[in-house]
Formats: sequence, C-alpha cells, structure tokens
Amino acid sequence: MRSPLPETPPPLRTALPAAQLALEAYWQIGRHLRVYAVQVLVLSAVAWFVEMAVSILVAMMLIGADPGAYGTAQQLAFVVTIVTMLLLGGTAIFIDCQRAIVLGLPPAIGHALKLRTGETPVLRAVCAYWLIVHLVPTVISNASSVVAPLQLDLPQLPVAANFAFYWGWVLATTPLVVMSLPIVLFEGGSSPLARGRQRLEGNGGRMALAGALAFAPLAVLEVGLYLLRRYTGPFDSDPYLYWLFDIVLFNILQNAFSFATILVMSALVASAYIRLSPRIESVYRVFD
Repeated sequence: MRSPLPETPPPLRTALPAAQLALEAYWQIGRHLRVYAVQVLVLSAVAWFVEMAVSILVAMMLIGADPGAYGTAQQLAFVVTIVTMLLLGGTAIFIDCQRAIVLGLPPAIGHALKLRTGETPVLRAVCAYWLIVHLVPTVISNASSVVAPLQLDLPQLPVAANFAFYWGWVLATTPLVVMSLPIVLFEGGSSPLARGRQRLEGNGGRMALAGALAFAPLAVLEVGLYLLRRYTGPFDSDPYLYWLFDIVLFNILQNAFSFATILVMSALVASAYIRLSPRIESVYRVFD
C-alpha cells in the first residue's frame, strides 16, 4: 500500500569545485601565513635534529658491524624516523589547520609541537591514512636505497619516474580515506572510513583533481630543490660546505616541503569538509 504522505526527494549531492578548492586552500593558509610558516620551519628543524640523533645512536650501536649491514640499518632508521616525525607533526598541523578553517579558532605555533588530550583518535586515523595511502609508494621508492649497501641488485626507478609514481599513487588513493580524518576530529563515532567515503560519494574524482591542483606549486618547488641540490654540489671536497648544505640546509628544506604539503592538503580537506557537511556550517558561521 502506497503511503499518502508526499515523498521527500533525496538531497542533491554537492559537486566540489576542484579549482576553487585548491585556491581556497592557499587563501585559508594565507590568513595565518606567519604562524603556519613558523610551524613548518620549527617542525622541520626538530625532525632534522631527531634524524641526526637517531643516526648517531645507530652508529654507536653498530660499531664494528659489517659495512653493508651498517649502511642498510642507517637508511632504514632514517626512513622510519622521518615517517614517525611526519605522522606526529603532521597530525598536529592537521588538527590546528582544521580547527582554524572549520571552527574559526586561531592557530598557534605551539599547537604544532604537541598533541593535546583527546587527540589520540586523530593520530590513529592519520596512521591508518598513511598505511592505506603512503605505505606502498614509500616502500617502493625507498627499497633500493635501503638494500643498496648490501649490494642487492634491485631495480631502481629514475628520479622523475619515482617522483611521479609516488605522488600519482598518493593523489589517486587519498579520496578513498581522507574525509575520515575531519570526521574523527569533529564528529567522532564508529566506521569513519566508511562514513568518509559516503560523504565524498560522487566527488572522488573532483577531490583527486583538487589535490593535484593544490600540489602543483609544491611539486615545482620540490623539483627546483632537487635541481638546486644536483647542480650546486657535491660539496664533498669541502667538509664545512658539505655539512652546511648537504647535511643541514637541504635536509631541513626537504622536511619543510613535506610539512608544507601536509598543511596545504589539510586546508584543502577542511574546505571540502565544510561543503559536504552542512550541519557544521552553522557552527562555522558563529566563529566567522
């Protein structure tokens, strides 16, 4: 028997404007540019110090070890350390950026240096995101350099192909899980991955395109950094220049590129989340 009540049509899906989202991400960052710039630089320097400390610790533990095993241990320790620092610092940047855009709360430099009470679920969600999106390209991109000291002949992609593969994989898989992050932060509840995919339904391609557009300026900077490092070095003949440029400056800049990418993508996700989560809009306008 048919109900006499009028049927309510399903709500129209919001079509995300990819180019506008990418521009809006940079505009949102520009509102607090000084704070975000200092956050990125401080986290990059802290990550560098931790990398150096771990490298020294591994060297002390492996005194007298086989050169091949020593080299592999150092490379593996470097990869694990930088991934850990990006997860911890990236989660803090993500939370601060999301709250600034969605709730209108001003970011602070110190927010990027600690995870506060109640933010552990977001860190777990970020770890799940990394395992789904970044694990495969990280393993493939770094496998040859990790085992190279053992003289194992693994095929190695050219630098350009390696760069394209890594970020192509990341940009293609990110829409599968990325909306779960603000859901965990602002809404809580169970099954954030499934809810995130449902929230983004019909917009996966637009989100991937928005991510590619937002990443394009960073990609240019990354390629420029690589070319600068390639054509201004090596500085092996001068130990002071080698330490200053190869060990300190370029490594900190590389870390800064990674944290800046996290920041831009966090702003992009927040802008998309506001459009796809209408019940957040009233809260957002209170702080606007």
